[in-house]
Amino acid sequence: MHIPSQDEQCLYLNIYKPDLPTNHSSLPVFVYIHGGAHNHGCSSIGVPYLYNGTNIITHSPPDQPVIVITINYRLGVLADMFLEELIEEDPQWPTAGNYMYLDMLSALRWIQKNIGDYGGDSGNVRLFGQSAGGLSVVDLGAVRGSSDLYLTAISESGLGSPGSISSYYSARNALEYSNSLVKRINCTNEDKKKLLECLRNASFHSLLHVYTDRYTRPIIDHYLFPLYPPDAIREHKYNNINLIMGHNDFEQPMCLEHPQMNSTQAFTEIVNVVGSKWAPIIANYYNLTNCSSDVNANTSRCCNIVRLILMDKTFECDIRRIFDGFHENSKNELYSYHLNCYPQCPLVSPPGVCRHSSEVPFVFGTVSDGDSQIVSNCTWDNQTRQFSNEIIAQWIHIATTGQPLSQWSVYDPKTPEYFSITPDHDFVSQTWNRNCSLFDQIERDSLSQFLNEKY
Repeated sequence: MHIPSQDEQCLYLNIYKPDLPTNHSSLPVFVYIHGGAHNHGCSSIGVPYLYNGTNIITHSPPDQPVIVITINYRLGVLADMFLEELIEEDPQWPTAGNYMYLDMLSALRWIQKNIGDYGGDSGNVRLFGQSAGGLSVVDLGAVRGSSDLYLTAISESGLGSPGSISSYYSARNALEYSNSLVKRINCTNEDKKKLLECLRNASFHSLLHVYTDRYTRPIIDHYLFPLYPPDAIREHKYNNINLIMGHNDFEQPMCLEHPQMNSTQAFTEIVNVVGSKWAPIIANYYNLTNCSSDVNANTSRCCNIVRLILMDKTFECDIRRIFDGFHENSKNELYSYHLNCYPQCPLVSPPGVCRHSSEVPFVFGTVSDGDSQIVSNCTWDNQTRQFSNEIIAQWIHIATTGQPLSQWSVYDPKTPEYFSITPDHDFVSQTWNRNCSLFDQIERDSLSQFLNEKY
């Protein structure tokens, strides 16, 4: 269903099923959670454009039919209003905020109850998601009430990453901000019922206006999220699933955005990411202080070093942290990938760079772009279509069996490897050699204070 504009009445899903004989039932179910920073986006831009499950079905291996479902959920101010008045309103379900996750749970429960009517197997549901959707499919494993709703999750470029406390709000932080929204929209009232009535009567646009440009993040409220997800993994309080996590090679295209970045600008960028306490240590470790603004400097170029730092911080080390937490005490199968997709039909320049969201057209088999709601004015050549079909075959095999095709290596911290996916050579395993000790230390430094912030 197409949703023409932002609205709280958004809880629809799109079901794509193959045209099979009526006696063909119990198909694997592939559920997609879209990205957009939990603040924007909609699965219905895939009708008929980006998130179009028809293409996965059309280009899937003939012996592996699946059902594809894309879902919507509340975003932004409608997703993270966290107030004591809301928590106390329902003593049987004392939570607020995190409404995007409650909506995802509702969709998964609906699928469990109804997908058999469409020929789907409610016992074989697999999740995949990109960016904030990639964060969500990992987070859901730590959410109350999510067990037994799915078997496997594929996290594509999960931003913010579930391996970093900076991707979440504490209950206290969320409460302080939501109370400030109440004040700004003139709904402050000692009478809790009148306060909530005022908020519920406020227009969406007025709420959006006072929300401004706040990041929408999951809230560790110690109820819907009983534990911070990495802690839930380490303490065996996470869903028993197989997990695939990966990213694109140029998620952080710093040299495209800041080609002449100098050392001062580079250091400022790192301060923004890790804070003033850790920035000098990170800068020294990566030799950032001696970097060059020369576009021909290659590995010593400032923007290249910043890109490497951001990739390590945001993707590589966060994924390793998640996997190491699993591996210590679990039999879950874990896989990682790096994708370099060389997009041919970008609607943003420059062409050919596999940046954030660039993998989505290849996963869905659509000639479109992650930043667009319209089909780009070009067609794929045979090699590009074949490359997309190979990715779809990998994803479908995961949806069918819970595992990638045989050449992927299961994660082992002693000999870590990732699966390299590129259009110009065979898909192969590569050594995963990033040193994450500094970023692990930063995470530990931030964690204790954060988890003690209760409202």
